[in-house]
Amino acid sequence: MKKNLIYILFMTVLASCANSVLEIAPWNNTPVPVVFSILSPTQPVQVYLYRTWNENYPLVKNPYPEAKVYLCGVDSNWVELARLSPDSCIFQDIQKKLIVEKGKTFFLKVVLSDRTIHAQTTVIPDPARITTANCVFTGKTQQSWIVGTFPDMKFDTVNINSLVIKYSATANRDYVYEFSSSSEMIWGTMLQNEGIFQTSNFVSGRDTTSVTIKLTTFDPTCYKYQKAQEINSLSSGYSYNSPVLALIQSFGGVLPKFSNIVNGVGLFGNSITDSVRVVIKPQAN
Repeated sequence: MKKNLIYILFMTVLASCANSVLEIAPWNNTPVPVVFSILSPTQPVQVYLYRTWNENYPLVKNPYPEAKVYLCGVDSNWVELARLSPDSCIFQDIQKKLIVEKGKTFFLKVVLSDRTIHAQTTVIPDPARITTANCVFTGKTQQSWIVGTFPDMKFDTVNINSLVIKYSATANRDYVYEFSSSSEMIWGTMLQNEGIFQTSNFVSGRDTTSVTIKLTTFDPTCYKYQKAQEINSLSSGYSYNSPVLALIQSFGGVLPKFSNIVNGVGLFGNSITDSVRVVIKPQAN
């Protein structure tokens, strides 16, 4: 204890002898623009624009009323996205001029009064695909919330099933995969080298005879943001919310630890979802 005290005093003396300046990061004083967008062929093109939170600035519905949001492909044919409502922070390609296709590169531009925000993303060219899926009722049941009954969630008896999915992985190891059903992520064991995903605890409604299984491939930027923010599922609530809204729900005004946005922070990425309808087989005798 005595040695530690001497060491601290020594370091204090050294610090007092040096000329030092404390640099305060700009987001400690001024909010930074935040942009979220995940492009997908099966979802509307949307961009969310807000700002990081600061106690010196009041929370408002629309911090950037002057904002103009544009997207284009490599053809530089910029398409302006429309704000969904005067107070909304979500911009959408309402006229569906932008076609999100595999392998296509998109550029994002957000024009504010004091800066222009830029980002780009290339849609996954070779997403993973489900080849086969086998679901068998185990004979076990449990009490749980019924999946897929949002917003009227119902607590009832559900069936427990064994689920085995075979899929074709992509050549790019930087992609990340997620299995889901009825807007809920499916937890299980993924044997990526063998292209197998399996779980013995897949829940379905007591009277459900078939389910839709989805396999979503996320680009590397989505994965990095997901890991940095410790978000369990980027696609949570996709049945009722867009990927953008799923990200908004996870954003609490804190500066993201990962960002691919120039002159701002946030995420501009993409994902592709493959889905199959699977019949739930009865328990073998």
